Amino acid sequence: MRLQEIEIGSLVEIQILKGGAEYKTVSKVEYRDDMYIGVSPIASVHGLFRFTEEDLVDIIYHEGDKYWKWNRVRAGIARRRDGSRLHVFSSTEEGSGFNRRTQFRFEIGEVIPMRYEVLKDNKNEPELNEKTPGANIDNVFLMLNEQYEEIECKGYLKDLSEGGASIESDVKLSRGVFVSFTIESEVGPVFLRGVILRVIEDKHGYFDYTYGVSFVETSKNYMRYFYLQQRKQLYEQKDS
Repeated sequence: MRLQEIEIGSLVEIQILKGGAEYKTVSKVEYRDDMYIGVSPIASVHGLFRFTEEDLVDIIYHEGDKYWKWNRVRAGIARRRDGSRLHVFSSTEEGSGFNRRTQFRFEIGEVIPMRYEVLKDNKNEPELNEKTPGANIDNVFLMLNEQYEEIECKGYLKDLSEGGASIESDVKLSRGVFVSFTIESEVGPVFLRGVILRVIEDKHGYFDYTYGVSFVETSKNYMRYFYLQQRKQLYEQKDS
């Protein structure tokens, strides 16, 4: 699949290696042609994110059960005729396909307090969150855009992988909504924040909706926690 074949309105995950630090965000495709795709500007109160030639940028696109990845894409900023700006990406290479569901996952099976982000004047109807947290490098995704606030609800954490989670809830949320939660563990509180990329409705289950979440922010101890759980599960399988 070519990068330029991604449909307008789709969400893409943008992974950035900048100055030795790794960042990840999600944005919506608003433009495409034979050379480029353009996404909603990656910005915060500090302005637009600026890419340099030294930055290493990868794009991941989710299509059904399949994921496509483009490595080392060219990145920049373009201005449209109406004066608005987009971040644009281009690649001459075909995307490599993979199934993220085949990654190592471990079952959690716990009810958790979960928060989702909505517009302040629209608490009852979560909207596609156009806030893109990757722009504020200094605070590494910790700042919330002032027009959004968090609403708490109950969720059921089914499982975790290195880059995401499967969560059930009775609250109806849309693709693109940001959610966050904290896990209490032997390595201390583990904070996780991600964007909903997949929605499955099942009125016959214990919860009405299942969400596939891709993480955009994790606390520093997450990988330590993840690998501890991985080792525990592998040992249990070996002994059984």
